[in-house]
Amino acid sequence: MIDVGNINQAGSDNKNRPSLVGLKKGNQKPVSWEKVFGFLLISPLLLILILTIGFPVISAVFSGFQDQRIIGSPSAFVGFDTYLKVIEDSSFWDALGRSGLWVAVNLVVQTVLAFSVAFSLQQNGRWSKSARTWVVLPWVIPTVAVAIIWQWLLNSNYGVLHYLFGEIGVDLGSPFGDPATALFSVIIVNSWHWFPLGAVVIYGALSTVPTEVIEAAKVDGATPGRIFWSITFPILQPVLFALGLVGSLWSFNVLDSIYLITEGGPLEASTTAPVYVYDLAFSEFRSSQAAAASVLTVLVLSVAALLFVRFGRPKEDA
Repeated sequence: MIDVGNINQAGSDNKNRPSLVGLKKGNQKPVSWEKVFGFLLISPLLLILILTIGFPVISAVFSGFQDQRIIGSPSAFVGFDTYLKVIEDSSFWDALGRSGLWVAVNLVVQTVLAFSVAFSLQQNGRWSKSARTWVVLPWVIPTVAVAIIWQWLLNSNYGVLHYLFGEIGVDLGSPFGDPATALFSVIIVNSWHWFPLGAVVIYGALSTVPTEVIEAAKVDGATPGRIFWSITFPILQPVLFALGLVGSLWSFNVLDSIYLITEGGPLEASTTAPVYVYDLAFSEFRSSQAAAASVLTVLVLSVAALLFVRFGRPKEDA
């Protein structure tokens, strides 16, 4: 005879077992339709990124395997010969070295200026309130106008700054025409142009620092330096990390400021990697070699970015 109690017990056990419908192999959770819908929403943007970034990168990689001189002209496949020419070219490595110096000094100068302005904007006063409006003025000025303004200011014949420094006995010489000072002079111009962005970001981050904690630290006798390194800086670390990573990549790829002011001269003193690639493609008409140089530059920049993320990422509290 069939034991009805056993059947009921078995039925109840089956109800308590987890359903395997919709599960993948390996006991994985089913795919959420919300995630699928999210991917569908961003798919147009991903397609645009693939077309605007992925296609040019792939095209540059394949162009590096050819010997094309003028863009669009006939070319032949030469394997890794073009890449080897770039690797063996000392000018390429010199340009990369200048790019490294360019990024490092820009990062230091812009950080110092941004922090100084951000802390000044935190002060309560009529000046600081009005400064919050016009501090972004250098940032919104077009790069072409910035280049012309600073060429006028530092011109050795009629420059305003050159004249003012001369009145106090300081001879600026020709900052953009001297190989020893050309690169650093353009760095000053570029830092003046871009530091307001960092100042606004840091100012916004400073507003998230709890004032109660700072006031309590002051009551306990903490010095301003101790307050900054123990309270303010840890809160700013995530923002500074993102700003440093993005700012370094942007700074590395700057071409317009350098080319408009010095065109990479004098004597290649301000020729960075982007200027080197530009000259290969549009001055020397060696498009395949320029493509190979750009691919190698991207590889170097990617390694540098990975190292920055690996060693510069703020540590999360356990």
